[in-house]
Amino acid sequence: MYSMIKAGAMHGLESYVAGVETDVSKGLPIFEMVGLLGGEVREAKERIRVALKNSGMEIPPSRITVNIGPAGVPKTGTGFDLPVAVGILVSCAMIPAEYTKDMIFLGELGLNGEVREVKGVLPILLAARQEGIRRCMIPLKNLKEGRLVKEIETVGVSSLAEALHYLLLSEEDRDSFRKVQRETEKEEEKKEDGKREAVLDFAQIAGQERAKRAAMTAAAGFHNFLMTGPPGAGKTMTARAMLGILPPLSYEEQMEQTVLHSILGKMEEGKLIQERPFVAPHHTVTAAALTGGGKVPMPGMITMAHRGILFLDELTEFQRSTLDLLRQPLEEKKVHLARSTGIYTYPADFMLVAAMNPCPCGYYPDRNRCKCSEWERKRYQSRISGPFLDRIDLCVEVEAVKIESLMGKEQEKNRMDSETMRKMVWEARQRQQKRYEGTGIDYNGRLSPSEIRKFCPLGWEQEDYLIKLGKAFQLSARTFHRLIRVARTLADLDGKEKISSRHLNEAVCSRSTQWIASANRE
Repeated sequence: MYSMIKAGAMHGLESYVAGVETDVSKGLPIFEMVGLLGGEVREAKERIRVALKNSGMEIPPSRITVNIGPAGVPKTGTGFDLPVAVGILVSCAMIPAEYTKDMIFLGELGLNGEVREVKGVLPILLAARQEGIRRCMIPLKNLKEGRLVKEIETVGVSSLAEALHYLLLSEEDRDSFRKVQRETEKEEEKKEDGKREAVLDFAQIAGQERAKRAAMTAAAGFHNFLMTGPPGAGKTMTARAMLGILPPLSYEEQMEQTVLHSILGKMEEGKLIQERPFVAPHHTVTAAALTGGGKVPMPGMITMAHRGILFLDELTEFQRSTLDLLRQPLEEKKVHLARSTGIYTYPADFMLVAAMNPCPCGYYPDRNRCKCSEWERKRYQSRISGPFLDRIDLCVEVEAVKIESLMGKEQEKNRMDSETMRKMVWEARQRQQKRYEGTGIDYNGRLSPSEIRKFCPLGWEQEDYLIKLGKAFQLSARTFHRLIRVARTLADLDGKEKISSRHLNEAVCSRSTQWIASANRE
């Protein structure tokens, strides 16, 4: 007997609805699965056979053939176990075929018949919704994730026996089954309310007003930001505190983040992710881990930082070749990976925040503590390539913290806190949204050269100033445009519609360290 069951799978970041065709007929007992299957899917037949037996579902000796389509797309993952098992039960007339009509199944099977959680439930159900499917059966542990897709009637099962029991229920009893699950889910959500990770407040950082101003500017315009200074000056604290002043994610961005976490199996509570990501890879990270890797590449850390912060601490300790991999994503806001199975494009619209020491010992230019030679310092700074450095919008020198600023209560009262900075960032973002309404531009840091000419007009005085500056420092076109973008953000923070010479001066001062480093390499 022939049956067709709907399943879902992922190919890179692309989700699709697959068809599981099952035929059970007389002949030599054999279980064959075809359809360009990966190793996990090929091994499924042994899991399914034993899971059916241990669930009390004896399948008569028969020839079982399973085809998973479309045949031209590689099948990976363990989510095909449950739909194949259900297909066999339908083909053996243990479940009427109409009971599974317009329903999608996902789940991995244990040898004891347990239905285990799988990755990528959310994007698969979004694809199923587009196909017009309105019912699904998924692992119980993925139920919260599945409920994020409101238009689909979702049921969670913990075992193959429970799946069979549900499919044989009447519609009225099915409604009661799902109602009990929803009530249980609400009770669990009440227990989890109020759990939120605390974010570092800028008020906890003593001094460093220049770094705070640059951090606020970077957050307001989504600019790339580099801090250089001695150890213990507060560079890492500043980077982590930036997460607390960024504007909240829109619903579309929240769904985007949730889909990425679902694909990687990192949804801990199955809830919509509402916080911007903060990804901080160690300097020993490999190129594949950073940008994505595998035969069918999975997202790397730069994709996980999408719409958030990618923090590179101890920047000069990273391999130069690894850092240079970021040059294209920083410009295009996406990463392209070519493999034998095709070319994959993943989103990578992140804010780069980095921190580094000025020399091997970390104390330059304090000659009382720094013992590094000029050659050692130049060699240390040359670990960062010029093209990579050219993609940084803001670069500030963070000075050593004075003990007085740590102890003085009077200065503590004057410290700018995250709440104040967040308000200023939000007001600047609102000005940008109003200015770029209907253009598809989100913030100043993503303006193209043609858009800069349109939205960032300069007066004669400002243009003359930039021309002289460009000749003096031999600015690249990229650096020239980045200066104007930063000046535009500074004007937004000040509530000004026009860019003044003061804003350009501040933008120039925020890149002075980069020009010094470039000069040292010449």
